[in-house]
Amino acid sequence: MNRQHQHPHHQEDIPPFFEPILQYYNALPPITRTWFTFSLITTGLHTLEIFDTEQLILVWDKIPPPRLELWRIITSFTWAGPGTMVDFPVLMLLYSMAVVVPGYERDPHDASWIEVERPGSFPQPQENTGNNSQHMRDRIVNQWVRRRPVHRQSDCVFAFLMCTIFILLTYLLVTETTIFFSLLPYVYIARPFLMPIFTRTLLYSMITLQSLKHPDQQQNINFFPVPGRYVPLFHVVFGLLMKYRINETIHGILVGFTYAFLVKEEGQLALLLGRKRLLCTPQWLIQLMGEEGVVGDVITQSTRGGEADANVPYRGVRLEQGANFLHHAASIGDVTYIQSQIDQLHLISSPADLVAATTPFSQGDRNDWQPLHEAARAGEFHVLLLLLEVSSTADPLGNRSWTRIRPGRLKVDVNARTNNGTGLTALRLVEENHGEDHDCAELLRQLGGVSLGFGDETEDEE
Repeated sequence: MNRQHQHPHHQEDIPPFFEPILQYYNALPPITRTWFTFSLITTGLHTLEIFDTEQLILVWDKIPPPRLELWRIITSFTWAGPGTMVDFPVLMLLYSMAVVVPGYERDPHDASWIEVERPGSFPQPQENTGNNSQHMRDRIVNQWVRRRPVHRQSDCVFAFLMCTIFILLTYLLVTETTIFFSLLPYVYIARPFLMPIFTRTLLYSMITLQSLKHPDQQQNINFFPVPGRYVPLFHVVFGLLMKYRINETIHGILVGFTYAFLVKEEGQLALLLGRKRLLCTPQWLIQLMGEEGVVGDVITQSTRGGEADANVPYRGVRLEQGANFLHHAASIGDVTYIQSQIDQLHLISSPADLVAATTPFSQGDRNDWQPLHEAARAGEFHVLLLLLEVSSTADPLGNRSWTRIRPGRLKVDVNARTNNGTGLTALRLVEENHGEDHDCAELLRQLGGVSLGFGDETEDEE
């Protein structure tokens, strides 16, 4: 049954030309939309000559008392200059901001804090304590089991904050200290080495983080298909060939690599210091974003009174609100567990009981992510075969094709979307995380899958 699309404004209130633009703008995630909006306002006011360049750039001498021109910190990160909104580089910067940054905001680097058990911190064996060894086992499992990140918005805010701080600190280190100027007699460096405008620098930090998060995702840059891991290098080489100024590009890329290094889990330096990662999203920020406690309870044998429970297949795994163990199994490719759950359906004869038993296979979590979406993001081909109840046939040449078994018991919608039916389909998740040529993408297309993202509409919704 097709779901009717409700437009926030009446058709007559918005000219047809601006309606898709407004829909795309409203579909932007909040952090990107805020930055993009402030950038539009700041650049627009400069284009209308309400503010001139000198009022927008960072002039450090005017920041401390008694002047306290603190707005310069904000405008230096929101003015898309140098230039006005009729200049192509400015328009491309705003375009890239609206296209690239949302992808990273929806799936940023996990920077959550996870305590590391230190040697000697486990409880010592005690006499007459039957469940002491089990308690120790649960703590070890809880320490090393990988959990799906859930502090998505706070992690993204933290990435923006830290990259902003790194950009300001490195700019001041170069321009306000004698370290940089001591090199001038020996090395020719064009002036200004770094401009007091950081919007482009911050954008390239986000582009770098996105490329590091999705190294295999194919991206189209200036009509060139580029694998994610080579995107920063492509921007530098392309800038050199076109004789563009690349100082801010390199500055942003270095800041992005620095942040990724500091939040990397179990990096060599972090382990040396006895930490999971060098930088972590602070708890006050997680609380401020309202994401505290959304990971659910830790389910271990100790929560069951020390007795084994066959219904708890993954000890120590944190489930997001609304999720079930099929979500976790799909994300790690546990086809054995998924097949065991499917096999149990054959023992059910009552139609009502069958409906209840198949519901977890298409159950959405707090963001309407189904096990199908988890499998697609992880690129788990054989999990998709199980969830979509696929059979295969081969022609005499050995070419294999895939079809869905009809009628299927699980009834998983291949085009189910996240975020209350307005988000990503499974095919889009595969394309964004593994590329358009991935086996999972080919499978989903053969089964009628369509690639839809935030703000996209199907024909029946238009």
